[in-house]
Amino acid sequence: MKFYDSLKNKLLLAGILSCTLVFSAKVCGAEELSTVHLSLAESIRMALDTDESIESSAAQREAAWHNLRAIRRSKGPVVSWTSQAYRIGGRNYKSANEAHEAYGDPHSSDTRPVYVSGDSLVLGSPLSVGSYAYRNTFANSWSLTVPLYTGGQVEGQIDAGRYQLNRADLTTENTRQTVRYAAAEGYANLIHLENLAKVAREAVEMGNTQMNLIQAQFEEGAVAEADLLMMKVNIANDRQNLVNAEKQVDVAKSTLASIVGLPQETDVEPLDIFTYEPYDKDLAACEAYALEHRPDGLAADYNIKAAQAQKDTAKAGYRPKVSAVAGQSIAGNTPFRSERSNAWEAGLNISWNIFDNGVTAESVQQADANIRAYEAEARRVKKAIRLETRTAYLNMKAAEQNIQETAVAVKQAEDSYMIAQVRYEEGVDVLLGLTDAQDKLTRAKQNYMTALYQYNLSRAALEKAMGVPVGFDALRYAAAENKGASAEQALKASQLEKEPDEDEGYHKRQKAN
Repeated sequence: MKFYDSLKNKLLLAGILSCTLVFSAKVCGAEELSTVHLSLAESIRMALDTDESIESSAAQREAAWHNLRAIRRSKGPVVSWTSQAYRIGGRNYKSANEAHEAYGDPHSSDTRPVYVSGDSLVLGSPLSVGSYAYRNTFANSWSLTVPLYTGGQVEGQIDAGRYQLNRADLTTENTRQTVRYAAAEGYANLIHLENLAKVAREAVEMGNTQMNLIQAQFEEGAVAEADLLMMKVNIANDRQNLVNAEKQVDVAKSTLASIVGLPQETDVEPLDIFTYEPYDKDLAACEAYALEHRPDGLAADYNIKAAQAQKDTAKAGYRPKVSAVAGQSIAGNTPFRSERSNAWEAGLNISWNIFDNGVTAESVQQADANIRAYEAEARRVKKAIRLETRTAYLNMKAAEQNIQETAVAVKQAEDSYMIAQVRYEEGVDVLLGLTDAQDKLTRAKQNYMTALYQYNLSRAALEKAMGVPVGFDALRYAAAENKGASAEQALKASQLEKEPDEDEGYHKRQKAN
């Protein structure tokens, strides 16, 4: 089965719905560890489903989405209501309370005051006497405000919020790719360490075989006791190496179980094995692909766009703001009454900071500095992307060459060991020649396993460095957004297409196992 078969496709997990997860927990023993058989593709799918960093990125994306909606809604009408209820007193209200006690509530008086006009007397108009008791006061006001022109402030905030949402989408995709690589790395580490443990186990078995032969020869007096002691020391060393290798396997199993969301004590057994397949892209093509598709590289560009939009927002301080307003206020001695006052108003509200002591100018300069900072950061990110891609590619090519050379070395070491074994059995060579051949065979096998591991892991690292998509194609997302698509529309336009035979081929590979 091909170790990295799924990662060669645009999406290595979206179509994999059939689970090869087999739990063989023993019912009779509660403390027995469950054994889980996992393929690489299934491990990646489980990691993507359970990883907390993806959940965090998704929540941050949701926060950016709500932030954009809040900014857009700020262009609409705002209706507010204010209510007050006070207990009042003091000299200001004393005369009113005295008038109320003397005459009651306000009413027309029968008294007609007399005014002197020249030599005649003129009757005046009837008076209103009395007053309300001012011991409580209640006030209510309603207002309606509709922004008509903000000088570009709200429009700049909307653009900045939209770009921040685009950045959040790309950050989420970058997190998915990171998790995919972490799962692939954990899976590869487990296979590699199991292979090394297998080689260590073979070394112990070879040592035991030789020990049995030497023991028999020693009992017959054919070999010296020094040979017997030397072999015992070699076997002890080999057993120590095996113990260490098996413990490293246990750690790798716990690590992979944690990555894919299983209990860390789960006994994970990989179904895939390392294979070698030549990579068909050259370095220039890989670098070009990475610069176009890496989500974090594109996210850095959206940081610049958001900063430019913030500059437009800052420039709004140079311009006036116009709003349509309407309101009503009432006041009385009892709740929601208007015996004391009742007034309304409607019209336009225009405000313009003719002079703000340079605050707007400084805000614009600050926005300019932020733009330059994000531009420099974008250049750094893209430089790092190229270096990461180049490093992974060159490591893969070095491992590819090592595979070929170590494969030849293993064959030569096997032949050398067979010859040394025959020579020792026939008494032509000393034990040191045999143990030396055995050590070289063990190292040759380890080197071959390491080369296979480094090749497959470097290939996975190259896929990560290039930004091979998991959830959506970042390049298509950015292209759709540049044409005016919303974040949701860009996501829809950049979704990966499932290959028709993906599930079928996956099931065939599992049956072959």
